[in-house]
Amino acid sequence: MSQFVSDAASAEPPLILLIDDVPEELRWLTQLLRADYRLALAPSAQAGLQRAQALRPDLILLDITLPDMDGLALCRLLKADPLTAAIPVLFLSAHSAPDFRTQCLRLGAVDYICKPFHPEEVLARVCVHLQLAAQIRQGRGDAADTSAPRHPEQPLLQTAIRYIRDHLAELQSVSLVAQQVGMSEKRLLALFRNHLGQTVSGFISDERVRVGQRLLADTLMSVQDIAFSVGYSNPGNFATAFRERHGCSPQNYRESLRKPSLIA
Repeated sequence: MSQFVSDAASAEPPLILLIDDVPEELRWLTQLLRADYRLALAPSAQAGLQRAQALRPDLILLDITLPDMDGLALCRLLKADPLTAAIPVLFLSAHSAPDFRTQCLRLGAVDYICKPFHPEEVLARVCVHLQLAAQIRQGRGDAADTSAPRHPEQPLLQTAIRYIRDHLAELQSVSLVAQQVGMSEKRLLALFRNHLGQTVSGFISDERVRVGQRLLADTLMSVQDIAFSVGYSNPGNFATAFRERHGCSPQNYRESLRKPSLIA
């Protein structure tokens, strides 16, 4: 008898996508789950992404260490794509440090299972998250609109934009951004050029000034603290970039907001 109590209208058991490049682990998970669930297998992140988009499984079991990109980057892609964003992702990893587990959950994963696996724990967690996902679907309907046209590169672009916005303070290079979102630097550059008409560095600079402008208007943070918080190494660089876009220094901009009568 299946451990997952499915909706009465469901004609088939839930589909689980296993993304892992270790044959022994795939074999072990297959033996554990195949009695109750339909299974799809992927030995790499790219194959996993393609299978997730094509099959839209009910749940994904995702290994952290994969040959083409790490599981964290793949999770970002899955959560940025409307077709796969609602699919619960459970990470499988030998990493047990609390900070690492927290990072996975912040990316949108619903759970984290440490290796070596305990069969009853895996079955219980899979069952619980399938039930929760089914309840969410029944309560609000399927959030992904598969009828809406979308460019196939949209999820990649949105993933990169989200990563940049979430890491403005510590971004070091375009190549690092590319690595963290699971694509080559060349592809990332082409993505921004083709869809946004600007370089990745230009987009980052615009975002830093945009967020800095909001902080100048909405907070009492010093210009120096704002500069550091949006990723500039010193306030002078922030002031130069701000002046290029707004025609005044950050301090003058803040003063103009507080003294409207002095605006020329």
